[in-house]
Amino acid sequence: MTGQLSENQRRYNPLAIMAGCMGLVPLLYASTGLTGLKFLQLEVSIPVLVLAGCAIAVGVVGLKQIKTTGQRGRGLAIAGCVAGAAAFAVLVLAFLFVALTVGNWSTHTCAPPDPCW
Repeated sequence: MTGQLSENQRRYNPLAIMAGCMGLVPLLYASTGLTGLKFLQLEVSIPVLVLAGCAIAVGVVGLKQIKTTGQRGRGLAIAGCVAGAAAFAVLVLAFLFVALTVGNWSTHTCAPPDPCW
């Protein structure tokens, strides 16, 4: 045995698997939660933002480990980074949209003959 593992014997990097899972959860939340944009819950969205950021960080560390050890899972780590970055960007843009439009809604006055619906 030469010390080099064959393709079937190499294992997936655990951080790459973790990055893929951590990137998938915020992406699913962002895609389903944006249907009712004005009902975005801050208590749930902040941990999801943190999870998306962690997916990016864990994916980068996993990619570095894969490069040095020769393990499998490079595509999974990249997918976790991309999914985390996409969810992070979508949620930040949604927060900005809600923050900018809430100010405009509060200045609008509704008179009794003109209900606001």
